[in-house]
Parts: sequence; C-alpha cells; structure tokens
Amino acid sequence: MAAVGVSSPLLLLLLLAATSEAITFYITNGCPYTIWPAALPIGRASQLDPGKDWTLNTGQPNSTRLWARTGCSLDGNGTGMCQTGNCGSLLACKANGQPPNTIAEFMLGGFNNQDFFDISLVEGFNVPMDFLPVPAKGGPGCNKGPRCRANIAAQCPTSLKAPGGCNNPCTVFKHDRYCCTGSAASNCSTTDYSDFFKQMCPDAYSYPMDDSTSTFSCPAGTNYKVVFCPLTNQAVSPSPLPAPPAEVKPTGPTTMKPKSSTIRTVVAILAPIGGFIFLHLITFYLCKRRIQRRHEMQEEKEFGELQGTPMRFTFQQLKAATEQFTEKLGEGGFGSVFKGQFGDERIAVKRLDRSEKSHRLLVYEYMRILGQMNLLST
Repeated sequence: MAAVGVSSPLLLLLLLAATSEAITFYITNGCPYTIWPAALPIGRASQLDPGKDWTLNTGQPNSTRLWARTGCSLDGNGTGMCQTGNCGSLLACKANGQPPNTIAEFMLGGFNNQDFFDISLVEGFNVPMDFLPVPAKGGPGCNKGPRCRANIAAQCPTSLKAPGGCNNPCTVFKHDRYCCTGSAASNCSTTDYSDFFKQMCPDAYSYPMDDSTSTFSCPAGTNYKVVFCPLTNQAVSPSPLPAPPAEVKPTGPTTMKPKSSTIRTVVAILAPIGGFIFLHLITFYLCKRRIQRRHEMQEEKEFGELQGTPMRFTFQQLKAATEQFTEKLGEGGFGSVFKGQFGDERIAVKRLDRSEKSHRLLVYEYMRILGQMNLLST
C-alpha cells in the first residue's frame, strides 16, 4: 500500500474513490514495555502499558495509519520524545512517524465496496504486529489479515540496525536501487535488502513495488484488531541474511554482492594469506637447507684434513660396499670396523661413533686393518 513519498497506482485510485464510513480499531499492547500508539489523520493517542487495550473510533477518514512508538518519555514541560516512530514532541501525532516503525495502513472501501489494509515495512521495523478483522464482523472474503510476528530487530543486518528497530535500506542508503525508484524499480524486489524483510514477514508490504499479495481486503464496515507484539509464534527462522555491500555511496550506484559470491569473497581473502604463508615456508626451508649445506661443507673440509684419506667415498657407497654394515670385524677406541668389498678390492670400514650430525667413516685396506687389530689383540 501507500508509503510516505511512494504510492501504488492502484491504491491511489482507491484513495480517490474512497467513501467515508466510520470503523473501530481495537488496539492491544502485547509488548513487555509501554508503547505510545499513534494514528493519523485521526490525531488521537494514548500511553498504553503492557497488556492494556485501547479502542479507537476513526470517525470518518478515508485512510488511516497506525503504529507503535517505543522508548517514549515526557519531560517536566510535557515535551515527548520516542526512540522509534517519533512524530515530534506531542503524545498525539500530527505528522507521520520517523523510521524505523512498523505501520498498519488502512483505506476505506470504494472499489466494490471493500476495505483494503496491510502491514507496511517500507519505513522499517520496530515491533511485531497482527492486523486482523474482528471475527464477529467478518464476511465473505474476509477471513484473515496480515501478520508480522517475527522480531526483525533481533536479526537485523548490521548496516540497517537502529536503536529499538531495523531500518529499511531506502532510509539508510537513499539510492534508487534500495528505494525501488528510477531505473532500478523493475528488479529491486530481488536485489536489495527487502528480501530480508519479506523472509521474516511474508505477509508484510516490504518495498514500494511489492505485489498485491501483501494487500488484504474486507467488506466495508468491518472493524479491526491491531495487536502489537502478539504473544504466539514470535520466533521465525529466516533464510541467511543478504551480504551487505562492501561500500555504500549515497550519491552513486552501489554494487550489491549476491549470496552466491560469499565463497568467492572468502577465497579472495584467504588466497593471498595462504600464498604468503606458503612463500614464507619455502623461503625458510631454502635458508635452512643452505645453512645445513654450508655446515656439511665445513665438516667435509675438516674431515679432508685428516691424514691417510687419499680417496673420498660417499656414505651410500660405503653402505652398499659393507652390505649395510652387516659383517663386523671388531671394535676400536673410536668405533666399530666392518668388512666390505669395493670393486675388486676388499676394504675395512671404520665407523666413528662420536661423530654427531653426520656420518664419519674411515676406509682401510683389508689386510692393513687386520694387522692393526692383531697388534691390538696381542
């Protein structure tokens, strides 16, 4: 239905064709705190404590807007101020409430003698609401009304949060894409935060281009009941919240990221971090390997300065020559001696037990080492 500054063409025609007939609203405060219900253009008001009711006779206006103001107080001079839905310093509003506020909108019948009504979230959300025809007055085609029982403020996207409520994206971003005007009007219902409001309150009129399923009707002359914070079924599990834009510029187009881009966003953030860690590990390994190689070269240099080592062998060569050090010839003061075969020549390999971090081995002629061992045994 109609919202401040934006109206549905169908409802404008209904407003022009409306006839005057008095109806009664039965208003109940189911919230655990005091509210100030407001009504325009009736201009009446009441301070309504939890669990209390208020009967409002509209007189004969063609259209009516009802909403609950929260966090209200009066100072010593009688000046009032409300956290949500504030309409100035008066208990009885003479102007529309400021967002965020949940609104019950009503238009007296003119087309086919019908009343048309809805719950509007075009100006945001502050309290759950039921807007129902009074059963005793219901007639054909008048068996239900809109409900918005979910507490949207509790799960409001961070960029839309407001004290006591949840702002509509048009109020925050002030751009065609979110206000459903201009070139963005044709696809705004599927590309902005209005999806979030629609998921939480499917019956509610969530954005200016909302379809007719959010508008309800009853025969003219029906009375209605408005319940703020209905006591049942207030917990609704919505679909995942839409991803907020990375940056919102009120004066230019804003790029919204669809839900499917969440994984790509995470990957884009983690990929550079993973690459940096991988590069750091590779650099650390190369540096460590370089230091280790330098140490090995130093050890080889020191080992090469020993007398009686005219020929160099690798550890793998000696391991193969001794068949993995299987045949032990004996033990000396610095290690064990093993029998080996290198080509056509028999050798004896002495493995030094005290060499740390590397393999230290001495290679002797087989007969020579036997002679030394015989001398030691005698």
